[in-house]
Amino acid sequence: MKVTIERDVRDQAARQLAEQGLTIDETMRMVLEQAAGGGPDFGALVPNATTVEAIEAARRGEVVELGTPAEALTELNRDD
Repeated sequence: MKVTIERDVRDQAARQLAEQGLTIDETMRMVLEQAAGGGPDFGALVPNATTVEAIEAARRGEVVELGTPAEALTELNRDD
């Protein structure tokens, strides 16, 4: 099955999704995975403010390397 979407609709959707830190491909993957599991949860497509900030920080290159999963857990559980 092939789905045809008008270019302006696709572009507007892409802009809206980008504001939420998502691409069309990522969104469609999530919808299809949800549908395969019993039905889409469209609320899951809207990241919260913390997630949006983390996505934006990563895109700016502001990432923290934590090493192995064990090292990451140690760092995340460290009391400062």
